[in-house]
Amino acid sequence: MRVMEGAHRRNREKRGIVSNKINKLECIIGRPVAAGDAWGVADYLMAVLTHVTNARPLFGVLNLDTDRLEWTAGGAEFHDTLDCSCEPAKFAGPGGIADFAQLLTCFGIVADDIASVREDIGRLSPGAAMTVLKPLIGTGDKYYRLVVRRRRDAHAHEVQFSWMDITPFQDAAQRTREMAAALVRDMQGEDGVRAVLNGVLDDLDRLFGLEDDQGIAALAQDMSARVTLVSERMVQMLLAFEGRYDVGHWQPQVLNPSLRPAIPVHNAPVKNWHELHSEVLRTVDGEPAIIDEIADQMRYALSFVQNAASTLVVSPTKGRIFALNGPAAEREFSSIEDFVRALGVEENSTRTAVDFFAKLEHEPVMGVFALGGENVEAWGRPGMYGGWQAMIMSGAVQGVDVRGLFHGLKNLLLHLQVLYVVNTRADVVQVRDGLSETAEKIQSRLKDLDAVAKTGHRVHRQVEESVAQWLKAAQRVGVELGGPKGGGVEVACDGVDRTVYTSAPSEMEDTFEELVRNAFQHGAKTVRVDAMGKGDHLCMQVTDDGPGMADDKLIQVQRVLKTRAYEADLTTRENGTGNGLLAAANAVSRFVDGQLSVDHGPGGRGVQVSISMKLPA
Repeated sequence: MRVMEGAHRRNREKRGIVSNKINKLECIIGRPVAAGDAWGVADYLMAVLTHVTNARPLFGVLNLDTDRLEWTAGGAEFHDTLDCSCEPAKFAGPGGIADFAQLLTCFGIVADDIASVREDIGRLSPGAAMTVLKPLIGTGDKYYRLVVRRRRDAHAHEVQFSWMDITPFQDAAQRTREMAAALVRDMQGEDGVRAVLNGVLDDLDRLFGLEDDQGIAALAQDMSARVTLVSERMVQMLLAFEGRYDVGHWQPQVLNPSLRPAIPVHNAPVKNWHELHSEVLRTVDGEPAIIDEIADQMRYALSFVQNAASTLVVSPTKGRIFALNGPAAEREFSSIEDFVRALGVEENSTRTAVDFFAKLEHEPVMGVFALGGENVEAWGRPGMYGGWQAMIMSGAVQGVDVRGLFHGLKNLLLHLQVLYVVNTRADVVQVRDGLSETAEKIQSRLKDLDAVAKTGHRVHRQVEESVAQWLKAAQRVGVELGGPKGGGVEVACDGVDRTVYTSAPSEMEDTFEELVRNAFQHGAKTVRVDAMGKGDHLCMQVTDDGPGMADDKLIQVQRVLKTRAYEADLTTRENGTGNGLLAAANAVSRFVDGQLSVDHGPGGRGVQVSISMKLPA
């Protein structure tokens, strides 16, 4: 035992980690630790310290009585801005950053904003948390977010904070607003698309009230001609739009790919987390204990995590994932999938969340997914020892696919073109319900477009839709294009029609209508829509008997669906934008966390579009 301790000491001396003092876990965690739980608690505490000291955001504790910074950690994102190695001593030492106002000044925050933030913090009740809603603008047009929580009881004079760079999210929202505003402007004017479209919608009520067949036929034909004109103009607007904006404008971009660790103990020349683990953990009287050099930092880190307003997670080494707080607090997982399920990520965001955490092993990543009934922002970075760490913050706004929104609006106009078959009062009665529903959807999409132009996001609405609704949407297109019995649309379902998904209203209905309509417009006589359960997934297929695609065109389509990068020559029909399948794929991934693929149909005839999504729990 003495030989082993001597070897450990020599290793620590080489790394500058030397101590004669030992802190038992119960002294760190503040409660007795059972012998059987001791090593698990020690692992958790090491995971806490690893995350907090190496975090992208800057963490800290402000003393309200003195306005001094009692503790800081993390800040890997800001080591250049702070112009120091981000060691805690640098904040407290001579010439270092000693108070909160001085810290914000380092980032270029103006005095008025600093005073306003400090005033807001002073109003916090013990235990209350607050996100400063106004993004704080610093040097170089950087945007920052401050999240604070006041501690309770004897520590009510302490306010802990997280300081984050949200420039990528702000830039994404700004680009989204610009794109939507451009489309809104393009639609304005006395003879613009919007004016013509509003005229058609206003005339629907007049059409419904007419009894004279001759007057009905004349008005319906005039409205049909205007709908065709609007559709053609919107296709041209979409084509011009694609030329102005490249792909990915609504997605947050990665920040600072060369992030570095922040605290000296983690700069020790060890090869993996387990080696570091063995350097700082000891056994005293049969119980795990911590060497003195990091005991205080561990206490601070644990206190911060326990009071954090955000969810913190770290994978210090491959195959080990620690949920430090939040819904799965103090639990360890061996796979990302298990962790995501325990975290409570919503079904329509599972794949997005899994992909986010999987990427962290290789590069810093920012993302958005749904958790606990709301969108959350998540960002993280690779770890030093083959793992990663991340922080999840509530209150995010989902990015908007402006192309898809506008494309969906264009597709809704195609429903109005059923007007060309209206000649009698009986025809009006037959199509009235469908036209009224379409008009309501068009008005909703216009409101969404206006909202995105002003705020960068859609009006938040979520509804429950069944698979049966999606199948009926596909059949409606068959009625429009092939007669009252559904035309050439065949539906087969193995009992999953009652399965319900939570999604934005009508998005998936519009998607299936688009796929079926696209098939007919490419020459199909029959379209078959299948829905079946396979294990824990719902699989749906839209298969047509049309002429299909040439191999080179299919390869192009598959490439676009993989990269999500629009290609202007993708369309295969006159007055097409080439955006239909891409918009459908984006809708499937965004709203039901699914995947869409395209291939030749059975026997090489026609086209088969396959959609796979996880079944709700």
